[in-house]
Amino acid sequence: LIMMVVSALFTFYWQMAGTRQKAAEMSARTQLARNVLQEIERGIRSTVGFEKIGFPSAQGEQRLAGTRRNISFLTAVLPDRDQYRFYGASENPPPAKHDLRMVSYSLWVDPNEKTEEGEPIVGGIIRAEKKTLNQFIVNEDDPLDVRNDLLSPELGYLEFRYFDGVEWDTKWDITDGNSLPQLIQVTVGYKSMTQDEADDVDLQTYPVTDYPFGDPVPHDDRYTVIVRVPSADRYFGSRVSRVGKQYSEQLGVTGDALK
Repeated sequence: LIMMVVSALFTFYWQMAGTRQKAAEMSARTQLARNVLQEIERGIRSTVGFEKIGFPSAQGEQRLAGTRRNISFLTAVLPDRDQYRFYGASENPPPAKHDLRMVSYSLWVDPNEKTEEGEPIVGGIIRAEKKTLNQFIVNEDDPLDVRNDLLSPELGYLEFRYFDGVEWDTKWDITDGNSLPQLIQVTVGYKSMTQDEADDVDLQTYPVTDYPFGDPVPHDDRYTVIVRVPSADRYFGSRVSRVGKQYSEQLGVTGDALK
């Protein structure tokens, strides 16, 4: 009888210990995904929507560009501490720095290797930052001017969706006026992206027009946040630009000719 009671108690405590360990692991995974989403959300909320920027850049005057798997945007930051110092006449002040930075988030995928099942090898989410967009000042080889940080190697899924005020889409390439979307949906997950998802095959089954927030299949390992972009045009100027661009592409004319 004593052996039966001890065995029952031991089984109970063993099961409780396993349950607590799983709960702790789930809590840690949720907290990590939440921290990554908050990091991306803070950057998106601080993106700028100026009509004219007035400096050379690789993307012209586009403030935000994105696809389903990556996003790049300009964000304003406070100058470094040394920019506030008072320098004497004999001192050489540091070169001026732009208060805008180009920030990018993307999913690192091995371009050369795949798994035995033919799936992509995903190494996590990467955050890239360029301190200034003036190409005459930036040293592309200097890690202090151009940074590439592995934000989270544990996460293997990343997706962006963009809302122009009327429709959702998986890409954003508007350059006219205030080109920022109204909302951006960000999704991260622990299971690595499949090759079908990389090739957007899943969008054929679940098109964005019918499933704007993603497929209805439950994903216990994925976490999503929808970010409102404060600098976006409250009068939906980006929506007008998108419609105009679509019509011009259909007619085979440029935007100026359409006007």
